[in-house]
Amino acid sequence: FRGMTIPETFEALPKVPGSDYPFVEGFWYLLLTGDVPTMEQTMEVVEDWKQRSAIPQYVLDVLHALPADSHPMAMFSAAIVAMQRDSVFAKTYASGKFNKMNCWEDMYEDANNLMAKLGPIGAYIYRMKYKADVHIPADPNLDMGGNFAHQMGIPAPYDDVARMYFILHSDHESGNVSAHTTHLVASALSDAYYALSAGINGLAGPLHGLANQEVLSWTMKFMDALGDQEPTEDVIKKALW
Repeated sequence: FRGMTIPETFEALPKVPGSDYPFVEGFWYLLLTGDVPTMEQTMEVVEDWKQRSAIPQYVLDVLHALPADSHPMAMFSAAIVAMQRDSVFAKTYASGKFNKMNCWEDMYEDANNLMAKLGPIGAYIYRMKYKADVHIPADPNLDMGGNFAHQMGIPAPYDDVARMYFILHSDHESGNVSAHTTHLVASALSDAYYALSAGINGLAGPLHGLANQEVLSWTMKFMDALGDQEPTEDVIKKALW
């Protein structure tokens, strides 16, 4: 990331108090600027995202209007594209004031608004589908990764797992389905909401994001097949064959 290895990145970024892991918000600063932020700069992003993080009621209405057996990724994509009505980029373009030299500013606003809301939306969908539609309010004292774990209802160390995963999965440039799709849709001057929802639809495929779930399912089945056997090298080798 920005010339640093993954261990160097984790070492350089400001850490969440009481954690060995960095703020996702500080990593966002690093990706966009190329500079390792100070704790003060990191906390500016933390506080900014908190102000932007509330899920609009109409998004919750959209989610509840979908069939109960809708796939979580379809729900996630629908929530994202529903928020397109709030796109700063789209409003500037519609007003006739679009300017290639500064349109990045509107894209930046849309991206920040999305980044602040995606964790709470993901947690809401999870609780809606798998936890009897019982939801957990955000904790204003927590960072993005910590709040995601909190709103999912999963105890420590899942907060650190979330921080680690958000950072590790963040920067794919144009090399995979989602990143390529997002770039491609945005190249038509579609705003960030259209572009990201398209990328999320690609992410749902079993040769992309869904592969993580497939691997986890395979591993769990493999562990069941091993039963009580000690997983020695010979046992693993035999089971794999």
